[in-house]
Amino acid sequence: MRILETIGPDVIFEEIRRSDFGAYYRDKTKSTLETRTVGRYLKVRPARQVPVDDFVIPEGFPGDINSLFEYVESNDIEYRGLIAEREQKTYHLGFRYLNSPAFEALSKRARESFEKTIALSGSEDLKKKLWTWNDALRRRDASMIQNIYEFCRKSPFTEGAFLVGAEHISSILEGITSRMKTDGNLVDWNRL
Repeated sequence: MRILETIGPDVIFEEIRRSDFGAYYRDKTKSTLETRTVGRYLKVRPARQVPVDDFVIPEGFPGDINSLFEYVESNDIEYRGLIAEREQKTYHLGFRYLNSPAFEALSKRARESFEKTIALSGSEDLKKKLWTWNDALRRRDASMIQNIYEFCRKSPFTEGAFLVGAEHISSILEGITSRMKTDGNLVDWNRL
């Protein structure tokens, strides 16, 4: 909440699908830390909400991802330790930790351990599922950035905030860096 109060956005870009918007804000059948924070902020200051996630979950995708995690969690003690450390630090330090280079570094180590475990598994099926998952995440993050840029081209506003899960930050930052080369002046990004 403090981050939103500091920025004072009149537009909030959210990592949710337009089709799920009512479930989060009208029906309240879904909830995330980010949507609860936005809800509290909107009680203090009005802002336009823009859902930017248009990812369509392919049939069978959740089961494939679960099989990856089940394999890695049962075969990689280093990965389990890194995730436990990250969860403990997140619990004790909150958003300050989630927005830190330390979180990014630990997440990178966990991803590398995860991918190494799959690579060493000898299973072509697991390797294919991992490739599919990584490709889907890259496309999803690129699409969210694209949706923000499209909104910015069409709609004037003073300050905006993009609320996205911490797991996306590295990919999002890479995408923004790349996008600034072609649309540099359109969005003035500042990370808090």
